Amino acid sequence: MKETIIYNLKTLVEEIAESDNTKKEWEDFLISLADAFGSEDMKGRIKEPLKNLLNFIDVSALVRGMELLNARIEGFPLPEMLKVVIEVLDEIKNDKEMRIRELGHVLAELATPIIRIWRDVLLVPLIGTLDSHRAQSMAEKLLERTASTRAKVVIVDVTGVPMIDTIVGGFLIEMFNAVKLLGSDVILTGIKPEIAHTLVKLGVDFNMVIIKRDLESALKHAIEITSDNRGGRYGQKRGSDYEE
Repeated sequence: MKETIIYNLKTLVEEIAESDNTKKEWEDFLISLADAFGSEDMKGRIKEPLKNLLNFIDVSALVRGMELLNARIEGFPLPEMLKVVIEVLDEIKNDKEMRIRELGHVLAELATPIIRIWRDVLLVPLIGTLDSHRAQSMAEKLLERTASTRAKVVIVDVTGVPMIDTIVGGFLIEMFNAVKLLGSDVILTGIKPEIAHTLVKLGVDFNMVIIKRDLESALKHAIEITSDNRGGRYGQKRGSDYEE
């Protein structure tokens, strides 16, 4: 079979390739197949060339090519080749799923960044729609980061969040409580009227969080808190600044 493939390589490629763009890939695959044929590790040696070929053609085109090779080449191991195709497709599927999971983790990190903007201050700028899964993931990451950095103040900026429903609001309240248990103050800023209405409906204890009108005021207050803490006057400058 090896000699048959090499001798008829150009003719086989012309027949199999359904476009000029795939001729080189088919040729590379057939050369690899001819070289690997008869070896003990034939399946292992043709997997990578087969994966490369599948980057340029779909499965149906590959199957048609295998059937044509079976018709043109005496002794072509079609059943074995189809088994290799199935294994390769399964590996490609697993690789894609792993990349999707990795991309999901990256997007989750980008969607909810936790920024250390001061030695004792963390900033969590929330942007976009919050669902329960994202809120729970954010809470877990924030608690871990708060504990590892031993932050004294956590600023949660919801300016970029259009709406918070009662379920997500409940997650946020639990998160605020957990952050407080770690010994950190929570400053909430950027609250829209709709979000304020939801938090009031949930019965948020506003003694639990410090409310600030905007991020500038929140940052200023956070610096004051941490400065007071170092000077032994921690807790003297707390509360809402809506009167500013």
